[in-house]
Amino acid sequence: MKNKKNIGLWISLFVILGIIALPISALPKIVIILILAGGFLFWKRSIFFYIQANRHLVNKNTEQWHKAWPLYQKAINSGLVAPYRITAASMYIQRGDAGVGKAIIEEYLAEEKKSEDMVLTNVAKTMVSMVYWMEGDLAKATETAKAVFDSGYRDKNLLINYGTYALEEGDLKTAAMLVELGRQYEKESPGIHDNHGWLCLLEGRWDEANELYATLVSRGPSFPEPYLHAAQVKIHYGKIGEAIELLDKALLARYSNTTSMSKEKITALKGRLENPKTRRAGALEIEQNTALVALGKLPPPLTETLEEETELTLSGFAQEKVSEKPKNKKQAKKLELEDDDYTPNTDLTEADLEYARTHGGE
Repeated sequence: MKNKKNIGLWISLFVILGIIALPISALPKIVIILILAGGFLFWKRSIFFYIQANRHLVNKNTEQWHKAWPLYQKAINSGLVAPYRITAASMYIQRGDAGVGKAIIEEYLAEEKKSEDMVLTNVAKTMVSMVYWMEGDLAKATETAKAVFDSGYRDKNLLINYGTYALEEGDLKTAAMLVELGRQYEKESPGIHDNHGWLCLLEGRWDEANELYATLVSRGPSFPEPYLHAAQVKIHYGKIGEAIELLDKALLARYSNTTSMSKEKITALKGRLENPKTRRAGALEIEQNTALVALGKLPPPLTETLEEETELTLSGFAQEKVSEKPKNKKQAKKLELEDDDYTPNTDLTEADLEYARTHGGE
């Protein structure tokens, strides 16, 4: 495969050597080489447009992102190869016009030669399932992801997406199976780690969820879902002050097209917890509607009026289990090294592009 990728380079070198060997003066040789170089650059112009587009999208200044879309279109119109087209589609889905991303993927899937690269096809189908989810068609999103999974294909994005759909549908059996398959990726994939914690919330395994989110939050995921889910855990134990801090972090996280919640709803949840007059009511609303709030939706308000709460730790909630401390320095060092194994995915393609996904990402 590597030799095939380099064949163009070798041909170019042989052509240049052949030109140099021609029995003509130096000036015509230079002119011929420049013409060939110009032709090569024109032939490969799609790659240059694609690289420039990517540079705009990795810019932390989101106001620069709009410059990427015309460049992606130029790259695609200039014959951009399929793998890069799918990556561009991912960028549209996450940060631009998801409809354009969907169209790029569907055009690729309709091509006759798609079967030549089934890995790329499965990646594309996993991506387009997220668009169906964004459009509110959870059934089609699940069907698409399940078909990819049933084909035997596996990757982190598929486990995140398919797992997310299962959790939203309340299909905890499928979600548990996918969480188990993804356990090996938890340290490198915040999306898979969050799905594990989310499953624990829905199954009422609060102590396990508490430990999972203590680890995940310490790693600073870039998307808001883990912080909301972690706040739900703290509310279960009546730790309203800690929940508010986590919701603050959720508001500072990165929001993309594939984020399942909005800043407005998180702000509304936080506001009821901050106000002493609505603090207990707000906590009970969240506690009594675990699945709904985990989706980033607002719970229905309580009908009864409750007393004002000035304390940030409320009585009447579950008792938080105290985590076992390391027995000695050796055990503490071991735990520290295990935590250091975590390496966030900073590649252009998901946690940024993975959650990309994640959840989408990453």
